[in-house]
Amino acid sequence: MDFQRELKKQKCDKEEGDQPTNLISCLPDEIALEIFSRLPIKSVLQSRFACRHWRLLTHDPYLVNMHLSQALISQRLCLILHSDDPIRNQLHFAEFSDVGDIRTVRKIDTPFASSMPEFSIIGSCNGLLCLVDSLLSDTIYIYNPFTRDYKVLPNSTVFEDQNVIFGFGFNPINKDYKVIKIVYYHKTYNLDILLPSRRLMDNSSQRSDVQIYNLGSNEWRSIGEAPYIIEKRSLPGVLVSGRLHWLSKLGKYNGRYNRIIISFDLSDDSFREIPKPGGSKIWVHFIVVVLGCCLSVAVPLPGGNGAVEIWVMKEYGVQESWVKEFTLGAYIPRFIHPQFERSFRLRKNFLTVKLLRNLCLLKNGEILVEYRGGNLVSYNRDTRIFKELSFRGMSRLYQTTVHVGSLYPVVQS
Repeated sequence: MDFQRELKKQKCDKEEGDQPTNLISCLPDEIALEIFSRLPIKSVLQSRFACRHWRLLTHDPYLVNMHLSQALISQRLCLILHSDDPIRNQLHFAEFSDVGDIRTVRKIDTPFASSMPEFSIIGSCNGLLCLVDSLLSDTIYIYNPFTRDYKVLPNSTVFEDQNVIFGFGFNPINKDYKVIKIVYYHKTYNLDILLPSRRLMDNSSQRSDVQIYNLGSNEWRSIGEAPYIIEKRSLPGVLVSGRLHWLSKLGKYNGRYNRIIISFDLSDDSFREIPKPGGSKIWVHFIVVVLGCCLSVAVPLPGGNGAVEIWVMKEYGVQESWVKEFTLGAYIPRFIHPQFERSFRLRKNFLTVKLLRNLCLLKNGEILVEYRGGNLVSYNRDTRIFKELSFRGMSRLYQTTVHVGSLYPVVQS
């Protein structure tokens, strides 16, 4: 569609039966687009109902890109809350301005709920969510939760008794979105001769297959085996600088038993090892997160009774740029029953980082922290005080995803 021609043809204050609703309707389109680009996503979507000209403006590809750029620059973020109550298919969102005394949430419709009753969130990138069927793990959707635009991906190769590690991100070179499936499986042998319908799994012959989906080409392709074994309980790939990151399974690396940070470059489909802070220091219990657009790790503080150090890589890929940014104080999640609190304290160094799931830097300098089990708290680094956050109308069982609301269409016209 020629948007400029349509905009000129359907100027709001010249349409039959339409009257300018306010001064913005009389402004040149270039200025109106600039104003729309600085509005929250929900305000832009509401403006589509004002008049036909505004509706056309909000679909302009120039506004789609400019609105996303402004949101990323100004860190206009929101939280996607994925509720487990009554089943894992409830989505809500809260703007960061709501993460205060009011803490209201708004429900997000999922038009595909009947075909995928339960799902997990693989990742968020530029306003798009990647969701996977949590029951079958073979159905994947890419979904814009605000425009309700979505696409179901074609099926990829499935192996028997497979374990899948997911990732979702944007390739900045060819401007395309990618879904990554790292599939681990075991070779099996057919025993039909001796025991019909029985199969033998060879535990010593674990195989892998790296499968990549490109949104632009709408097809899956395999690039062969993965050179590393990723921890199967690892969080979905953490996206930083056009690369996805996971934590490896504990194994022998460079002659020592350790865990390493693994990256996958979305521009050339290559795996690399990312240097950890502390050089060759052995860290067994830590997680990879993103904080302030930087690759970061959360590490239990030795003898810290549950306190966690947060290290930030200030210059991506440069080991010397790792900086210990702050220490997250000790915290007992509220789901720990009082009778187990003493036992929890004894194992706190190990458990706290295992329970830690998400970190986000708020504009007021506080840290938003999610613990497994639906615990969302803010942490003040100056006072070292945790404040539990709850949202009106939400159950206590949910997971959070930091998200940028955008107008980006899943299906390009």
